[in-house]
Amino acid sequence: MIKMRYKVLNTTQTVRESIYRIMHRKKITKKVIEKKMGCSYPTILCKIENPGNFKFSELLELCNILDEDFNDLLIKIK
Repeated sequence: MIKMRYKVLNTTQTVRESIYRIMHRKKITKKVIEKKMGCSYPTILCKIENPGNFKFSELLELCNILDEDFNDLLIKIK
């Protein structure tokens, strides 16, 4: 019998990784996000590292900045 090993990712980690992956793919920096969202750089760092800290409206705005569909981001976290 073969035992399968797997790693369970929590949604926060998965969302964070998805955001970074999209930023890298589209070559959008945290500085660009900071300016477009009107938040300070430390706030953006904190919220991207802990996506649960985003307000729903901020997460929608981030998706607009990244030109990513909000539903696609949700599908990635399942």
